[in-house]
Amino acid sequence: MNSFKKYWRIVLPITIALIIWLFSAASGDLSHQQSQGIASFLGWPHGLTRKIAHFVLYLAFGASLAYYSQGRHRLTYPRYESLLFNLVAVAIYGAIDEVHQLLVAGRNGAVSDVVLDTVAGLCGILIYIAFYCLVWPKLRLWLHARYHHKKNH
Repeated sequence: MNSFKKYWRIVLPITIALIIWLFSAASGDLSHQQSQGIASFLGWPHGLTRKIAHFVLYLAFGASLAYYSQGRHRLTYPRYESLLFNLVAVAIYGAIDEVHQLLVAGRNGAVSDVVLDTVAGLCGILIYIAFYCLVWPKLRLWLHARYHHKKNH
């Protein structure tokens, strides 16, 4: 079980990075069709849907990097150097992703998307830290009390 947990922490951000890469590798026409279909289903404007997709994917990427760092280094947050490392990793991957899109037919890269990706990654990192510092200790105590209460009765 411990080895699964150890590897899960790295598998999660790698998987999210691969998902981002695969979406970026789609041609302009295919990408437009996919996002237009989702926008129509949700009843949202197409451009907004694309930006929200960017935000959600990079929010998850940032949170997963924080999860990995926290477990890998047994961190008790906040560790500012770890925060900074995760944020820089998100920004670099966002920039690489935008350059990658420049090489895909019908796609373009945008500096504004790198900024959006970085802000989303920061939000994901901060949400993870808030959960880990504020929610998880209380949830863990509640689960522990609940489990031991059932066990003793």
